[in-house]
Amino acid sequence: MVTKEQAEYRKLFSKIATIALLVAVIPVWPYFFYQALKLVIFGAAAFSVYLYHKEKNKRWMLTMIVIAIVFNPINPLYFGHFFWSIVDLVVSVLFFKSPKEARQ
Repeated sequence: MVTKEQAEYRKLFSKIATIALLVAVIPVWPYFFYQALKLVIFGAAAFSVYLYHKEKNKRWMLTMIVIAIVFNPINPLYFGHFFWSIVDLVVSVLFFKSPKEARQ
């Protein structure tokens, strides 16, 4: 069972992740920004995985696992900026559309 407080944190983390990913599409940021972005997105996805597992929402849990793997900061994937921009846009839409309220 997901508490109301956990659901509120998921909402907040999803909003932060969505905004950060949309800002990352602009190619003017230093390398440090993209490293911090990976940490933020990985953390938001990992927290969402935990909550979706508690809710038994397998579809969104697996979606967030894939996002966490793509944005993992320990063993990063290397793509070109154009491909990362597409990934950032797709993942921002997924975070925006992900269910924020706990299933009963």
